Amino acid sequence: MKKLKQDKQKEIIDTALQLFLEKGYEKTSIKDITEKMNIATGLFHYYFDSKEDVLMKCAVLNSEMITEELKLETFFEGKGNAVEKINLLMSQVLHNVAERNKIIKDTTKINETLLLDRIMYITLDIIIKKLIEFIEEGNQEQIFDCTYPQQTAEIFVYGLERLFRKDKERKKCKDMPLNEYFLQNQQQFAEMFSNLVRMKGNYQFQFDEK
Repeated sequence: MKKLKQDKQKEIIDTALQLFLEKGYEKTSIKDITEKMNIATGLFHYYFDSKEDVLMKCAVLNSEMITEELKLETFFEGKGNAVEKINLLMSQVLHNVAERNKIIKDTTKINETLLLDRIMYITLDIIIKKLIEFIEEGNQEQIFDCTYPQQTAEIFVYGLERLFRKDKERKKCKDMPLNEYFLQNQQQFAEMFSNLVRMKGNYQFQFDEK
């Protein structure tokens, strides 16, 4: 029963996203979605509260797929120390997000800010949780001397996102996605993160994809 519910939810999400891309988010109604699927409006509301709720679920589904594709629970096993795992996290997750977002970025009809913002914030939470884990691991390995792992991870990730938004407002990176902005400035961000975690010894963050 749970599987059938999940399948129907995904079918509605897929149909809605297709219509958002074809007609635009604002011009797509719930009636458009139900008529395309040949289902009753009541069935739509059984799964979703509103059109925006569908959009939010699109973002959640995208982030769940990112987590599943990267196999985040096992992906980092045997991948070295905390520094090496953080390097992998910052490159792999951001690149995966960029690939997944291409279909959204390439269209002008969908209100991409709504969807991409939601995908980005959910994804940033994924990164923060893993960063906390790896900072704590680095403390245990005596690579870092970081007293507040959670606050450090949040300051770094949301600080990065804030810098990105400010530079977009200044037209310094108007059409640049977050991952490209991050990689263009990765040396600066690596140095910032080293200071935040109070790096010990001859370790180095290298966030770009190898």
